[in-house]
Amino acid sequence: MSKLFAADLRKALDFKLSEILRFDLLLGLAGGVGTGALAHAQPATVIAVSPWLAGTVGAIIGAVVAGISVQVAFLDQPFLRKLRAIGSSPIKYIAPFLFTAVIGVLAAVMLIVMACFTPTAPALIFVGVSGVGGLLGFWTVFSLIPGLDTLVQFVHLKIDALDIPDDIETGASSSLAKRRAAR
Repeated sequence: MSKLFAADLRKALDFKLSEILRFDLLLGLAGGVGTGALAHAQPATVIAVSPWLAGTVGAIIGAVVAGISVQVAFLDQPFLRKLRAIGSSPIKYIAPFLFTAVIGVLAAVMLIVMACFTPTAPALIFVGVSGVGGLLGFWTVFSLIPGLDTLVQFVHLKIDALDIPDDIETGASSSLAKRRAAR
């Protein structure tokens, strides 16, 4: 049986609620409410600005994908063995960037839809679409901050890994594996 759509990505993005309910979501919500309010008061302005926000989101998606690529390039065999020995997954360090890319794609779609409206469109529908588009667009922008924090954690981890020999044992005979199995 084939895998479900994006099953590996969904598994990598299996966040706890506390990892989603952060300041970047709150700022995104504020941006969504502001965009919805502006869409009600001045729909032509929101229609004119939405392509600019979509372009910004597109640039962020590109930067995030490039950042993930650079980070993954540092995941060589010895470093992966060290991560396994301490019980840490490399996915933990790229997941925030994957999350930013996913909400960025959703934001780009909503912002494109927003740009297709006319100022005479039904107000309720346009305000709703604009609010969701604003939420996703601003959330994408602000989610870069936790992603950068994770990047700093990754750099610290790479520095800490310098103190561990590259030929660390990761099999069942290693003392760390035995201690973890005893728990």
